[in-house]
Amino acid sequence: MQSNNIPKITTKETEHLRETYPALSHLEAGNVSEWLQERKDQLFEMARVSENEADMTRVLGLVASGIGAVCYAVNPLAIVGGLIGGAAWLWFVVEHSNRTKEIAPLPFVRGNFIDALARAGDYENRSNYQADHLANTVKFLERQSAEEYAFLHAEFENIGQYLTQVEPGKRFYAYRWMFGWFGKLKGRQLPTYQSMALHLQDVTIDSRVNLSEISAIAQAQAQLPPTVDIKQFQSPQIDIRHSPQASELSRPTELQPSANGLLPETITHLPLTNRANALIAALRKSGFQIEDIMSSQVIAIAGTQRGGKGTLAAILATLSLALDSGLNTQYFTAGVDVYPFSCNLISALKYPEKDADGADKLVARDLLKFLKGLDASEPYSHKNLLLVIDEAMRLLSLLDESDRTWAIQYLLSRFAKCGGTLIIVLHGSNLTSVVGKATAGLADTFKLSVNFIGCVAQSVSAGGLRKINVASGEYFKANPNNFAEPVSGGNLGMIPDWLKIELHPGNGQPDPARTLLKFFPELVQHHQPAVMPRGEKIAPDDAVNKLESIFSKPTQEVEIAEVEELSISEADKEQILNIVTSAVATPVSFAAIRNSRKWGEDKPSVRYLRSAIAQLIESKQLKGSEKLGFTAF
Repeated sequence: MQSNNIPKITTKETEHLRETYPALSHLEAGNVSEWLQERKDQLFEMARVSENEADMTRVLGLVASGIGAVCYAVNPLAIVGGLIGGAAWLWFVVEHSNRTKEIAPLPFVRGNFIDALARAGDYENRSNYQADHLANTVKFLERQSAEEYAFLHAEFENIGQYLTQVEPGKRFYAYRWMFGWFGKLKGRQLPTYQSMALHLQDVTIDSRVNLSEISAIAQAQAQLPPTVDIKQFQSPQIDIRHSPQASELSRPTELQPSANGLLPETITHLPLTNRANALIAALRKSGFQIEDIMSSQVIAIAGTQRGGKGTLAAILATLSLALDSGLNTQYFTAGVDVYPFSCNLISALKYPEKDADGADKLVARDLLKFLKGLDASEPYSHKNLLLVIDEAMRLLSLLDESDRTWAIQYLLSRFAKCGGTLIIVLHGSNLTSVVGKATAGLADTFKLSVNFIGCVAQSVSAGGLRKINVASGEYFKANPNNFAEPVSGGNLGMIPDWLKIELHPGNGQPDPARTLLKFFPELVQHHQPAVMPRGEKIAPDDAVNKLESIFSKPTQEVEIAEVEELSISEADKEQILNIVTSAVATPVSFAAIRNSRKWGEDKPSVRYLRSAIAQLIESKQLKGSEKLGFTAF
């Protein structure tokens, strides 16, 4: 119990906040999943009550206004009641619009009024409206409560896994800390467990916890053992401090009976196709049903972080290329953590001069252009295409809303018509978190046409409270409504131990994808950052701007064609064309192009801009000169 000599940390403004949650003693005592579900149900019930009150407010407001207007001739005082009712109705409409940016003047009509009129004659829109019933109810919550419901709805399983590993007394703080980061990251992801564990090292146990209640709850749990011991289903806990290093691992002299004699040294002399068939047969005999994974034209590998999604995508791509040497493998991914297999890679390595976010945005733009090209092609004209999109939700989140909606709709409904195969890696908990509101009408089609593959992560100790998730190598056919739940009879087995010899250079854990490449040395491709032009060095933007201001002249007589050509991104060329074509007056001067607000904070250097304009003039997209200005063809 709290001593009277210790002052309270709460203020009178915040003291009531903890009372709005379910009893925190249950959370701190270890009833994490039950507490999270109770909070989620509480928020939805609050939304439902708020929606009922909103409907009642609009009904009474409109009725009072109508009666006041009609009865005004009989009793002039009736107008007072009408004004009060009208004010209540107007207050709700304005308040709801401020919170949701929707105009909802009529009771029992959810969402924007204009959208409701559009739904009246459109069956498909009405179907989407019914599919979004839950989301529209949650909109009646206050903004922070609505965000918290979205946080629980999208990350329920991950939150539970995180909080169960936090020591009692810090769990509610950790929950609020994760919720805060969920909002900062715009709902795209949660921070890593390592970052939370490091942060919690500097956090003391909450002095407001009721130790007697926590002890009683924990004692009650101990007195009621479960009917089924769920510990038998838990993944083994491994302490990575005692994990064997690469030098300590010895390759088994004899593999499993299903793969007897299958070693890289013994089969690398075989043709690629024969090697691939031998490995597929060995995997199948080891219990890993790889053919069932590739049983659809669109394969979605889904699940939580560090479950082995990228590993499986790399294995499928490598075996597919080994079976068909003419396969056109296009691989798009955010970041720079890429497996060294042969493919046409579009990643942040392509843009070494950009920071992480800037490079990922350019990769997302490249992906959009590629999909636009596929959409414009003839049906079944890309039968030799294997498109792999890793970190798909990260890339799609960087596109404008209209482009993101188009890309998701194309991948889910029209990609198969190009004739290729799609392997898309999704980080999410269910179909709604991937498809979203804008494409909810495609959900049923998506479920039937896509082969969902779920993965299982295992928690390994990093010492003390710190733990990390690594792939267990186990996969299953996932339920589209819950990627963590396998469908009936959907077990696909586990990657065998003989394919876990090589170690990942980052976390030191067994790496099946790199082990597989030992059987296909000719398919190894080490991806390096794009090479800058000879003599070029990247300098900070402020240094470049300072030098330019020092050496700038009142007039520049150098013609564009005389400037040495640099490596210019297609995105910057498009931005230049956009600035010129959208200008009010033409021709557009060189200074106007460089100082345009459309560049934001990344204003290009004089030399870089000259080289870009020179390339546009050479490709017949621009005409003019620095002295006369530029216009588009």
